Amino acid sequence: MPAVAPAADGRLARIALRFTDWAERWFPDAFVFVALAVVVVAVAVLANGAPVAAVTKSFGDGFWTLIPFTMQMAFVTIGGYVVATSAPMQRLIDRLALIPKSGRGAIGLIAIATMLSSLLSWGLSLIFGGLLTRALARRTELRMDYRAGGAAAYLGLGATWAMGLSSSSAQLQANPASLPPGLLPITGVIPFSQTIFLWQSMLIAAILIMVSTVIAIASAPGRDSAVTAQDMGIDPAREDDALPPRTQPGEWLEHAPLLTVLIGLLAAGWLVQEFARQPWMVAISNLNTYNFLFLMAGLVLHWRPKRFLNALARSVPATAGILIQYPFYAAIAAMMTTAKSADGSTLSDVIAHAFVSLNTTETFPLTMGV
Repeated sequence: MPAVAPAADGRLARIALRFTDWAERWFPDAFVFVALAVVVVAVAVLANGAPVAAVTKSFGDGFWTLIPFTMQMAFVTIGGYVVATSAPMQRLIDRLALIPKSGRGAIGLIAIATMLSSLLSWGLSLIFGGLLTRALARRTELRMDYRAGGAAAYLGLGATWAMGLSSSSAQLQANPASLPPGLLPITGVIPFSQTIFLWQSMLIAAILIMVSTVIAIASAPGRDSAVTAQDMGIDPAREDDALPPRTQPGEWLEHAPLLTVLIGLLAAGWLVQEFARQPWMVAISNLNTYNFLFLMAGLVLHWRPKRFLNALARSVPATAGILIQYPFYAAIAAMMTTAKSADGSTLSDVIAHAFVSLNTTETFPLTMGV
């Protein structure tokens, strides 16, 4: 881990804290950004010459066109949560928490772990990173800055998730059934081999992981200036999730692993066939297959149906943002692709022609210079 001089340590920590205070004061909820985007696109479509009636119709008609994809994204959250909170994953987290020898080393571990796990699933990364941060906070001898640990736990969602298997844009483009009707004729289906599995994309992901880890370590307060979870009055102890004893006969199957084993065998059989009949890259790019794998893995890892159901119940509130935001994304796409001006052009046409014009012979040297 890179050493940071005390003066630089304090300066970087103060900069990070000032930026955090500024962001908390001025950044609204993510839904506000979606609502602003709807208004901006509607104004742009009107400015392009589309009638008001066409804009409002495209907004309402497009609102529900992403429902299948919305539910699939919600299940990314649910599947990631149930896997991350299972007992085997908790044991893995406890073992990882024994590795660092310093508070800054703990921050670096959180950053790397959350970014790598986000390449599998951003839903897994969010919960995994949070649980790892709490596990490291329990090692009071490290004096890890809890604020820096919390920030590092979000690096998976903030830096690398869009280059992983659960990338919403890559998954959307790879699944024709999930694409809005107006977008499919324009973009077509774009497989993973042309998005996240391009060597350029993987190289950028590797660079992002390295740079983000260095920044996380360098900007974290040192031992003398760290604010631990205990200093903040936070108890990072693991919550007791032990199942209560059975009190009635109907609870026997909820607590027994019999159904888990049988369903797990059925799921394993289907997955083997699914990955055998086609290239693995094609199989994993199917969102239904991807979510099925995580849900079944979560069921098996929790072992007892009751534990699995408890994890599901805790995961559902985390899907609220997805459930309300994605219909607005669909409405934005519909306004851009279906609300036409008098000459028959849409806002997406105008944007596409603007980008194409940048590659003409006359503007190419200027573009390259810029």
